[in-house]
Amino acid sequence: MTIDTNILIAYLNDEKVVRAALDDWKQSNRPLFISSISVAEILALSALGAQEINQIRGFLQHFISVPVNNEIAELTALVQRKYHFKLPDAVIAATALSRRSPLVTRDKQFQKVKELIVVSL
Repeated sequence: MTIDTNILIAYLNDEKVVRAALDDWKQSNRPLFISSISVAEILALSALGAQEINQIRGFLQHFISVPVNNEIAELTALVQRKYHFKLPDAVIAATALSRRSPLVTRDKQFQKVKELIVVSL
């Protein structure tokens, strides 16, 4: 499963449905991927202090962070050309595509990407 930034934020906001799903997937040893762009997005939240940043860094250690490499860059360009996504969302979609994993998100625009399996929470 590739986890979108909005799902990470929902987990940190203690949303029960999201927490239950992610905890279940972790316990069943499913690989949980996140794009390195999600790391940047979540750590860029303006309300975060040093303590919260350290807590989030610890939380993010439970996921496999996927850096942008040439394969993901090319898939990102494809998503941007074909679906007109902004760069961060195109990178997240490309990450899921590169891992051949469903994308867990609340963002309905990802449903346009025919090549993706989208899981809504």
